[in-house]
Amino acid sequence: MSTPQPHPNPTVLIAPHPLHALVLKLLAEDRGALPGAVGELAHAAFYATIDAVDPTLAGQMHDAQTRKAFSLSPLYGYRQSARDGRIYVDRGEEGWLRLTLLDPQIFMVFTRHLLSSFRPSIRLGNLRFAITEVLGSPGSHPWVDYTTLQALQQMNETQTQWALEFASPTAFHWGDADNGRRRVELFPAPKMTLAGLRTRWDRLTGENWGLDFEAWVERNVVVGRIWRWETQPVFYKKQTYTGGCGELEYRLLDDSHPAYAAHLNRLLHFAFYTGVGYKTTHGMGQVRLR
Repeated sequence: MSTPQPHPNPTVLIAPHPLHALVLKLLAEDRGALPGAVGELAHAAFYATIDAVDPTLAGQMHDAQTRKAFSLSPLYGYRQSARDGRIYVDRGEEGWLRLTLLDPQIFMVFTRHLLSSFRPSIRLGNLRFAITEVLGSPGSHPWVDYTTLQALQQMNETQTQWALEFASPTAFHWGDADNGRRRVELFPAPKMTLAGLRTRWDRLTGENWGLDFEAWVERNVVVGRIWRWETQPVFYKKQTYTGGCGELEYRLLDDSHPAYAAHLNRLLHFAFYTGVGYKTTHGMGQVRLR
């Protein structure tokens, strides 16, 4: 059994590194139907928005081999058919879409697009939606907030229970089977959730919490309660993915290593901005602490 290591010396970030969670309030300008949770269409619309202002940045984002520096939610507020999964929109109906941005340059370009447009809008498939308001102030919406990596680095509180809402289908690519088939897990076991967050945190901050932290999580963090859980389909490029969503509790069994316990708490707050699992840029893996 590996011994937990002390907190690594945090990297001093030269300039504040902001993390934004925004909600775009939408007004449908057309009537029609959209497929599934619209993740693929929202993804394309966001890239088109960046490309309209800074084509070079859009190309860099598209070609990046690492995790993308944004996430998108499903489209909310419109009627989704239980029969065919399609979303039906009437002209004049209101809805919303959540966007998180982890890169200050992307935030600046997106903001420039909003400010330079007389009436900013996005197109999802063949349907146009006016962006009537962008909520970005903490407290303006349950899925909106703002922080910085530096502020999260300074969080040293510890606790033993965390209630989590996985609001959109969540799934993890967790290695491969012996025959090479992708192994996909639909339930967010603590180690899977925290492994991805740990990797992303280390990449952004320059810290190195390492595999010892993940091994500690596997030994000491469990799912303590499940209030509800179900699987839902997500449609992407004529394929159907499946993810789990609902509410559950993570529980810390051994709190005798405060540095790791504090980092666990830090990463679960970080997840609000990054999402968890795969395809977070297509509406999957939206999560928040309750």
